[in-house]
Parts: sequence; C-alpha cells; structure tokens
Amino acid sequence: MIELLVTSFPFVLRVIYLKWRGIPVTLYNVHRALFMWFVLALIVFFAVFYYYPKSYTGLVPFRTVPVVAENGGTVTDIYVKGGDRVEPGDPLFAVENSSEEAAVKFAMRKVEEIESAKLAAELQVETAQAVLDAAITSREQAELSLMDHRALQAKNSAAFQVSQLERAQATLDTRSAEVEAAETQLGVAQVQATAVLPAQLASARASLEQARVELSKTLTLSSVDGVVEQVTLNVGSRAAQAAMSPAMLIVPDRKDVERGRIVAGFSQVSHTELYEGMAAEVACESNFNISMRNTVLPARIVRIQESISSGQLAPSGRLIEPSEKAKRGQIVVHLDLVHPEHRDLLVPGSGCIVQSYTTNFEGDMEGTIVAHGIQAMGIIKAVGLRVKAWFGLTSGIGLIDGGHA
Repeated sequence: MIELLVTSFPFVLRVIYLKWRGIPVTLYNVHRALFMWFVLALIVFFAVFYYYPKSYTGLVPFRTVPVVAENGGTVTDIYVKGGDRVEPGDPLFAVENSSEEAAVKFAMRKVEEIESAKLAAELQVETAQAVLDAAITSREQAELSLMDHRALQAKNSAAFQVSQLERAQATLDTRSAEVEAAETQLGVAQVQATAVLPAQLASARASLEQARVELSKTLTLSSVDGVVEQVTLNVGSRAAQAAMSPAMLIVPDRKDVERGRIVAGFSQVSHTELYEGMAAEVACESNFNISMRNTVLPARIVRIQESISSGQLAPSGRLIEPSEKAKRGQIVVHLDLVHPEHRDLLVPGSGCIVQSYTTNFEGDMEGTIVAHGIQAMGIIKAVGLRVKAWFGLTSGIGLIDGGHA
C-alpha cells in the first residue's frame, strides 16, 4: 500500500540511525518508530479514504431501443442485419400483409362509391332545382290566368264563366302544390348532397386512412439513429408484439454530453464529502493499455442522485419487512469528462474505477495546515488509481487472478 510506504519514514530513519551507530536492530530499539508508523498510517488511511471517496462500480451508460412488430404476423422480409446503421424511417422488417392490403382496397372502393353517389346527388340537386323553377313558372301562369278571370268577373263581362274561374283556381292550387313538392324534393337532394353523403365520405376516408395505418404497421421502421444489434428474426418466423421478446435491438447514437457521461455508486458514508463540481478521475477497463496513455481521464461530478434505490417501495399485498432491505444501496453520482476530446475514448457499457478529489473545506479547517495536508494526500490516491489500473490490466490479460497459461 502506498499509504504504508509514505508513513514508513520514521521507521526507516530509525533503522538508518541504528545502523550508523552500530546498534543492533531489535524490536525494542525500533518500537517507538513502529508505534509512530502505526499512528501516522492510521491518520493517513483515515484522511485519504474519508476525504477521497472511491468507487469500483462506475460504468459508461447507454440506452437500447427494443424493436417489436406493431402487427404480429409471419415475417416476409428482413432488411437489416447486426451491425448495420439505420436512420429514422429506414425499413427494418416486414410481416405478411395480405389482409391489410385487402382492407385498404375495400376502403378505397367504398370511398369511390360514396364519391360517385355524392356526384349523383349534386346532379339531383340541379334536376330538382330545374323542376322547382318549372313549377314556379307554371304557378305564375296559373296566377295570371286566375287574375284574368277575376277581372272579367269584376267587369260583369259576358265572357266571364264561373266554371272557368273555378278551373283556374284549381289549376293554381295544383301548381302551388307542385311548387311545394319541388321545394321539398330540392331540400332532400340538398341535404343528401351537402350533409349526408359528405359525412359518409369523411367516414369512408377515415376508414381508408385507418386501413392504410394498419397496412403501414406491417412494415416496421426505425425511429432513431443508431446501430442494429441482436437480430433474432428469420423469414417465415413469427414476429412478436411483446417488448420482452424484441425482434432486434437498436443502440441509439449518443449525444455529445451522453458520450462523456459516467455513472458510479459510492458508499452512503461518502455522501457528506461528495458535492457537485467535485474533481475526479476515471479509469475504465476498456481503456487499460500497456503505455497507460489515455487510461486515466479527468472528470467532474455534475449531479448526485438524491434517492437511494434500495429504499424504494412498491405496492404489494404484504407489509414491509425491513430485513429484506438489509443490503445497503449506494449514492449514485453522475460525472462528465472535463475534456470533450476524451468522449470518443469511452466504450459504452465499460466498467470504470472512479476516484474523487476533495478541495472543499469549510469552517475552521478551511485554509489551515491540516486542510492543505489533506489536499496534498490526493497524490497518494492519484498514484494508487494508476497502480490499480496497471493491476487491472495484468488481471484482464490473464497474468494474475486465475489466468491460464
């Protein structure tokens, strides 16, 4: 341990002094130095581990989009394979669609039928209007004829005949009835052409649109930019509609901020020392290399999750049993890389070691020698992080920790 090496100087100096004086190095002669070593090591261990929280559970998060069929059916075409890049609107796969196509054709015929009926109804309106105009003209002629007979009656003309007057009145009544019938027929035709059939046409067009939507659901399209993975379909197999059994996965392209984001879990005891803006370093396993170049990357804490997930409760039919929550959850911390050019170095899903460095001392300790001393101890954790990265490299290639020759 680096802490032990740093705090061993009293013991080393005592041994050098005894050697120089020619005094035998015995436990009695070095017991005070050993005690001082123990005290210093205890102080350094406590200060370093308390003020510089570390997490071994860091990871580079990424999302996946499960792809399922909108309409279940037999797969007829697959347009992508694992590793292909897709954009929104790109076809992924298609299922059998004969029934949906038949529904679209039926809906189209229905729309055409109602459009034809609407055109016929408009012609009927014109015909009814012509009949009404003719009936009005006939009524006007009957009114003129009746007026002539009444004029003769008023003059006591010899040409006046009561039967002709009665006949003219009957004719006028008939023509008025014909006008009312023509007006009624025109009204019926207008309602049919302007209200009933347009409503039926709108309904038919909506049915057509719904049929086209159902047909479009037989072709599954990408909704995001990303890379296709885990294609489980074959032509002839059944496409499931359940998200638990997706046909494939799409790993969406991450935004610039997301590409530099790391999430880590810290001990609950570290909550008092963690704060937004805190400096940190991140060493992800996928970046370990023999030269240690770009292995340890500077980062900064941008958000600390308020809630601890292990304490969440869900409605159930039984009372809570605290012992079931005995496993303590972690403080979830979100970090961003300091330098944007490092974002491309992070491999999505990679596990990381996160080392934080405190510079936030408040109250009486701020600006004191103790505070500066604790800050100086950060070099111990920085060196320790790089040592752990080196041992992680040797473990990862199988040299230690169960490696095989």
